[in-house]
Amino acid sequence: MIAVMGLSASQVLAVPLTYSADTDVYLTTPGYTVTIKANSIATSVVVGVSNIRVVVPTGSPFTLASRNNVDLTLNTAAGSGTTVNTCSGATNTLVITSVADADYTLTPNGGVCSSSSGGGNYTPSTVSAASPSPSASPSPSASPTASPSASPGPSASPVPTALVSIPVVPANPTTAQIQAAITAIISNIAYLQAELLKLQPATTQTFTQNLYYGLSNNADVKRLQEFLIGKGYLATGLNTGNYYTLTVNAVKAYQSAKSITPVAGYFGSLTRAAVNADLGF
Repeated sequence: MIAVMGLSASQVLAVPLTYSADTDVYLTTPGYTVTIKANSIATSVVVGVSNIRVVVPTGSPFTLASRNNVDLTLNTAAGSGTTVNTCSGATNTLVITSVADADYTLTPNGGVCSSSSGGGNYTPSTVSAASPSPSASPSPSASPTASPSASPGPSASPVPTALVSIPVVPANPTTAQIQAAITAIISNIAYLQAELLKLQPATTQTFTQNLYYGLSNNADVKRLQEFLIGKGYLATGLNTGNYYTLTVNAVKAYQSAKSITPVAGYFGSLTRAAVNADLGF
């Protein structure tokens, strides 16, 4: 969408700015929405597909909130400052106040913040700028004899339920106006992708096998993910055939909605029967 406007991401966002209102930013990988809070100040903000890089000027605050109850990994390329991380309910908030102009990269790390966690000071050393290396996908485990426990992780961002209006971008837009238009466009794309998936032919095959955390490149897992996407429990595009944390959380959400116990994220006989019934079998 940025390319359509004829500007690169750094050209659009790498300018001094003050956020006068809360601004949502959608990270397409792995599908989280984070909020830059009102009164945040930055020298530049560059939004990538999986992280946000922000330069905070000396003595200025910058606040980022995750409504998905997701911890934020903070990597610093230069400068120093303090950070305070708080967790309230399902919202994790990170407040940065720089001592000297600081260059941070903030990445959702897949962990879940704890309501008892407090804040702390962070004084990084100056290092060369680099994006954090992605975590390796877990290796598939052997078939379990009992329901395996999976590492806790975030739920996928909910699929938009309707198209939203795209704000008109004036001739000389502010960064916030451009970002608001981009966010609305990305939301509409996610909605249309979900609607397109609903128009695809429904599966004519029942589920007969138990599915569990650690399976990879599995056709039944892929069909289950497509079902969960269609029901709004899993974000569009996550029909990978890999049964990892996001799929576990989507199955848990489905089990909770169907009052299936235990809510373990394991696709066993009770959950399989419920899904087959929803498919008309």
